Amino acid sequence: MTEKTKENLSFQAEVSKLLDLVANSLYSEREIFLRELISNSADACEKLRYQSLSKANLMKDEKELKINVRLSKKKNIIEIEDNGIGMNKKELIENLGTIARSGTSKFIENMKNKKENDVSAIGQFGVGFYSSYMVAEKVDVLSKDAESNDSNLWSSNGKENYSIEKSHKEKRGTCITLNLKKNADEFLDSFRLKSIITKYSNYIPFPIYLKDLDSKEKEEKVNEGSPLWLKDKKDIKKEDYKQFYNNISFNFDDPLKTIHFNAEGVISYRALVYLPTNQPMDLFNAERKNKIKLYVQKVFITDDCEEIIPNWLRFVPGIVDSQDISLNISREMLQNNPIISKIKKGLANKILGEIETIAKKENEKFITFWDNFGPVIKEGLYEFNDHHDKILPLLRFENSINDNKISLDEYVKLMSKDQKEIFYFSNTDKEHIKNSPQLEVFIEKKIPVLFMTDAVDEFWIQNINKFKEFDFKSITKGKIDVSSIGEKNDSKDKNDKSNKIDNNINDLINILKNELKDSISNVVVSERLTKSPILLIAEETSMDINMEKLMKIHNQKTPLAKKILEVNPKHPMILNLSANLTKIDHKKLSNVLLDHANILDGNVLSNPSEYLENLTQLFIKS
Repeated sequence: MTEKTKENLSFQAEVSKLLDLVANSLYSEREIFLRELISNSADACEKLRYQSLSKANLMKDEKELKINVRLSKKKNIIEIEDNGIGMNKKELIENLGTIARSGTSKFIENMKNKKENDVSAIGQFGVGFYSSYMVAEKVDVLSKDAESNDSNLWSSNGKENYSIEKSHKEKRGTCITLNLKKNADEFLDSFRLKSIITKYSNYIPFPIYLKDLDSKEKEEKVNEGSPLWLKDKKDIKKEDYKQFYNNISFNFDDPLKTIHFNAEGVISYRALVYLPTNQPMDLFNAERKNKIKLYVQKVFITDDCEEIIPNWLRFVPGIVDSQDISLNISREMLQNNPIISKIKKGLANKILGEIETIAKKENEKFITFWDNFGPVIKEGLYEFNDHHDKILPLLRFENSINDNKISLDEYVKLMSKDQKEIFYFSNTDKEHIKNSPQLEVFIEKKIPVLFMTDAVDEFWIQNINKFKEFDFKSITKGKIDVSSIGEKNDSKDKNDKSNKIDNNINDLINILKNELKDSISNVVVSERLTKSPILLIAEETSMDINMEKLMKIHNQKTPLAKKILEVNPKHPMILNLSANLTKIDHKKLSNVLLDHANILDGNVLSNPSEYLENLTQLFIKS
């Protein structure tokens, strides 16, 4: 070849800027170059396969369409070669020297205009090609056009200029040779390249062969080809679904539910996701990383797309594959992408619909599932989203009426006549709830109370004020009046000597108000105590007691909110103390009762020795 045949040309003005952007900024990881080049090769093969339907001579004697990846440490090169459609001189200039112009993208557009739907080209020879310069100091593209048999060599160091010249290539297709940078020698390892191929290009519909040119080992086919999610469900065995689940999730249990569907409409995508049976070990990790792998037209893009599924469904492993996303998109570009947002909403709705079906038809299975994943799903009520109406019916709670875990709809059916609120008790200590004095009047009158035992309950309940027409009401804060609802104990009322509060009780309350004014906000006669003498509750407008405890555990600053002290005027201890106010030290009495209330509330006393001393003195003098 003489020097006269070589043409030196300049990149389009924007290309030089783009090359620097792609090589240094566009992609998070350099390994992405191999994904891009293999996708372009697959695209060229697909284009040839389609055009050969009307031009059979294009295939000639080479019927098997394939991609070869070769490496050589001695030569410091990586080659990616396909036997697809190839490019002539004009196409090399247009596709590689001009930004955002691609023979393939133009071809697909033409097919769309013709309303053809039997082509599945998967890349675009444009921006993705330039990712070569992340690892290569010089790139050679040798291509032979399948139709004209014209062969040309395109070369560039990825700066301002490129050259093109006539050349010779024995077989049709394109061979890209990367002359690697010194800092890219990690890619001159067959195991490394194999892992990249299986990670990103495992489901390319053409065989990919890998060969170390410095080794005597034969070339190895390294991709699977046909992805499971593109197959018809009737052709997939249960064992195939399970194996795929185990592979992508690293879970070794059987999936509770396989969700395989094809969404068509304004946004089209395929999804294969699973509901696990058991909790994954990282379910409550602070990173809240999801387990969805994003593919674009069978090419792996990322498994770190936060926007593809809500955080509160992070336990759901699987894949999403869309043709409506650009193959050349980077992980960073996925943020705030409107297509991804639509997929996220549709995927969440589909998963919630399947969970709802299990809840309706397989209650026992659902309860087990809810025990494992309910606390995470409830995070969706705390976040602002469109799914609250779908999540609320799924909630399950232990309760004060029976041993079953009930839904909010079931709670409404259990409500007492004239009950206007949904009563709940929030505390992560289940045994504390069951033995708490706050429950006494509700147990006695058989008024149902929901037990909210997950830490997240305190957060979402602030965001969700009601269910249907019923407000949520904490029984550990504010005034509680259940006198007009629930069962009435007439016999008890008849046996009571008096329903009036005597003066001694009033005197006791006034003493407590005075002595404890620095510690509590108020002292009132209790409407909720039937067995216990005293308790603490939060003000109606204050933070719930359990919420305050949670904030302190996590070292979060909380406002110092004083509590209300409630006194049971019918309790023998209170009656006895109030009758002997002249004999006992009022300060010690007040401190003992406050400490007693704190103990009942599950709080640790700052000075238990003082409590015991004061208690002893009261026993002696009363």
